[in-house]
Amino acid sequence: MHLPKPSPLQLLSLLLALVLPPLAIAAQAAAPAPFSAQYRVLRDGDAIGQATLSLSDARNGEYVFSNVTRGSAGLAALLGLDISESSHFLWRGDAVQDLGYSYHMQSAFKSITRSTAFDWPGDRITLRDGHAQQHYAAVPGTVDRNLAVLVLALHVAAGARGTVVVPVAMADHVSQQHYAIAATPVGVRVPAGDYQAYAVQRSDADNGLRAWFAPPMLAPVRMEQRDGKGTVYLLELERAPR
Repeated sequence: MHLPKPSPLQLLSLLLALVLPPLAIAAQAAAPAPFSAQYRVLRDGDAIGQATLSLSDARNGEYVFSNVTRGSAGLAALLGLDISESSHFLWRGDAVQDLGYSYHMQSAFKSITRSTAFDWPGDRITLRDGHAQQHYAAVPGTVDRNLAVLVLALHVAAGARGTVVVPVAMADHVSQQHYAIAATPVGVRVPAGDYQAYAVQRSDADNGLRAWFAPPMLAPVRMEQRDGKGTVYLLELERAPR
């Protein structure tokens, strides 16, 4: 694959990577506690399955944040839809350092596998989609889109309000995504109960993520994602973290 010549911005990112730490959450942030939470999944208001979000503590400061969704109703059940995402990262003091991300979707008629590898010593991100590969320069603090959800939860739990910027690894570049964290919580009712939660919404894209977090709980109470075709996917907490 032919790779374009790095732009001045990419060269600057490479230079900054030598002197800047991983993505800092907040001063003196506590290490995240492992959890497992269950959700009902809806597509345009119709239930299609269940999801489990979990954070596990491996060893030597390494964690795994995973999202497993299984179709159990409607077309998703008919197709045997099964989606799993997992992110491996290090927790160092008050910072998240992404190590790698994997995505696998399986249905009766289709199978998709993608992965993202972070080479921090080499300042490079590699995305693999099937047999294709894409390489581009790393930006300090970059995380994959799955881990971005946990990063936002950590920001809210650490007391961040207003705008936060999260660098997210996309197909061929790092996207500096802006999120607005509400100053005050609002009441949110989900199958697991009633919560006072802070709304978080991507402020630089119309189809970006919206989520509600009730600190100190890191699992989102509710999470909404719009795809490019206008379809709305919704996760609502069905069983609180344990």
